[in-house]
Amino acid sequence: MALTPKQRKLIAEIEAIASIVHMDHWNILSYAHDSRTTCLEIIKNKLVRSEVIFKFALIDELLSVIVCHHYFRKPRKAATFRQLWKTKEFRIFNHHILDEIYLLPKMRLVHAIRTLPPNVRNNIERINALRNALAHNFFPENLRQYKDHRKVIFRGADIYTKQGLEKFDEDFKLVSEFLVDRAFRLR
Repeated sequence: MALTPKQRKLIAEIEAIASIVHMDHWNILSYAHDSRTTCLEIIKNKLVRSEVIFKFALIDELLSVIVCHHYFRKPRKAATFRQLWKTKEFRIFNHHILDEIYLLPKMRLVHAIRTLPPNVRNNIERINALRNALAHNFFPENLRQYKDHRKVIFRGADIYTKQGLEKFDEDFKLVSEFLVDRAFRLR
């Protein structure tokens, strides 16, 4: 099936953005011969970091949804978030409370509302630690917790490998499936 005009436009935008941020690995032959390996290593690093940070942000958002459902539950007819964002009370709550709470305190709040299983809490804590290492350090492999391996290890595997990223993804899937179920089916 052919791409739609919108899909072709999105592909062109993605390729342009990838070129600007030097993530266009398909153009590696156009890079200087002596810098290709370094460029590919940087691309791999950026891909892994962006995946970890993106999924961390999704976990944070799901926790926020659960908190909002708890504090803004309406009897019988529940308001949608689109409707709630129009209210001053909801905007203030989000901008001055939820936006100020880091992931782990938010997780503890959700746990206080309704118990989270230990494996979900452990995975969130592990993902939070990994995200902090990758987001706040240019060379996270130099951190104390990784110094013995000289690699960023996640559940026994280098996060910059297929095996490491698969282990991360397993943890994320367990957490996200549980939180989505809790947020939207009120488990």
